[in-house]
Amino acid sequence: MYLYIWHSFVVIIFLAISFLYKGSVRFSDLQPIISALQNSAAMIFTIMGIWIAYIYPQAMRKVIQPSSEAIFPTEDKKRVKLLVGVVILSALTLATLLIGVFIKPFIVKWSFYISYPSIFSFLSIFVISLLVYVQLFCIYSVIASNVNFITDLINKENGQKINDKLDRKKKNN
Repeated sequence: MYLYIWHSFVVIIFLAISFLYKGSVRFSDLQPIISALQNSAAMIFTIMGIWIAYIYPQAMRKVIQPSSEAIFPTEDKKRVKLLVGVVILSALTLATLLIGVFIKPFIVKWSFYISYPSIFSFLSIFVISLLVYVQLFCIYSVIASNVNFITDLINKENGQKINDKLDRKKKNN
């Protein structure tokens, strides 16, 4: 519930910023942001796709052979769902940017755009702001997932060390 409130708050802030700056922000001002979004989305899309395929080969087997059974522990299933969600969000970011860059030359020639450029400026700022937010979430998810993965590895290693010590004590007694 709190997450919905937070996301709603962020959207309202982006709407306000978009409205306030619709007359002063130009496409050239957004170009570096668009470039950074493209690069980060492509990076996350690629790296996380490879990571899923490498770390969770049973997930790839399920994709390649739909009839096969992919059995995951609950913890891994949640992690795979999160990673796949991040890949999808990054792909949607790339698709949105691609569509936006493609239609821009046509929109600026449109008579409605010529009459009301501030509406398109508002929409552009708002969409770019949302895409930045989505990519920041993706970056956070990648970092959190990797930290959780390392923590899990350390915990399993420590558990194995404790089991080894207990086994040695049992053998010595």
